[in-house]
Amino acid sequence: MRYCRLVILVSITALFLFFNGDAQKNIYRVLPKQNGKLYSIAIQNTILEIDPTIGGRITSFSIDGKNFLTDSTINNFNWGSTFWPSPQSEWNWPPSAEIDNKSYTVTLENNQVKMESKKDPKTGFVVTKKFSGNKEDGTYTLEYTLTNQSDSAQKVAPWEITRVKINGFTFFPMGKGERRGGLVPLVTEIDGICWFTYNLANLPKKGDRQLYTDGREGWMAEVNGDFILIKKFDDLPYEKAAPAEGEIELYTSPIVQNKGYVEIENQGAYVELEPGKSSTWKVNWYLKKLPPEIKAQAGNPKLVSYVRSLIK
Repeated sequence: MRYCRLVILVSITALFLFFNGDAQKNIYRVLPKQNGKLYSIAIQNTILEIDPTIGGRITSFSIDGKNFLTDSTINNFNWGSTFWPSPQSEWNWPPSAEIDNKSYTVTLENNQVKMESKKDPKTGFVVTKKFSGNKEDGTYTLEYTLTNQSDSAQKVAPWEITRVKINGFTFFPMGKGERRGGLVPLVTEIDGICWFTYNLANLPKKGDRQLYTDGREGWMAEVNGDFILIKKFDDLPYEKAAPAEGEIELYTSPIVQNKGYVEIENQGAYVELEPGKSSTWKVNWYLKKLPPEIKAQAGNPKLVSYVRSLIK
């Protein structure tokens, strides 16, 4: 009898902790709003907007009313922030319309916006995206799930592609291995931190305009003007990157009619999924105005300290 009481007590305690923990998450999550076809999440002076009719794409991430991302006026196909399966060699170009730009279904649950794609007819993958905002620490959580709905096992990695405006600079801690791609000569490493500053005159005139590399600490940051976007994710072991890809990648577009963009990209682990199985990957976003005492200059160690203080 005493044993039964103990089991019941332990079970009740476990249930309390489970539901209490879930309730705590909901307390701090901001209630998403729907405005026409768009869904938005607002925390203080920042707003994340997602459009389920265009591949569950993040169409805007604004601070003080200014969108840090690019919109369709810069490039009507590659804009905002999207998600693809990696490596690209498995599907080449263009990306799956079902995953990248066709309509997703939408549900709201636990103060999250949940969007799900149709099955990609080529690979059999289905993508589910969950978006939420935490008003306690000002972060946005982007949760991506890849589900293999094909008839055979497949290896795949998650890949987040975020298009930002030109004339900024990117930095992140350097990991193992060598950097690859046409942008390598434009990257400077100082005390273990890689810095890439956009300068149109220095960009490659021929060949690829990309960077592939391993990172460290699980973050990358982009500064433009006096604003900074930080992406935080689980640090990817060098050996678990998708073939010919990298944990951190950059791409600079050609300039067309004085318009261009930069892609800041991050990838997760390359894993095998049996039919019907899924893999989930989370990325946290921060968008801040830099403190006045921190100069927005590539190579400034205070920027690195600032990022580390936010994501610790």
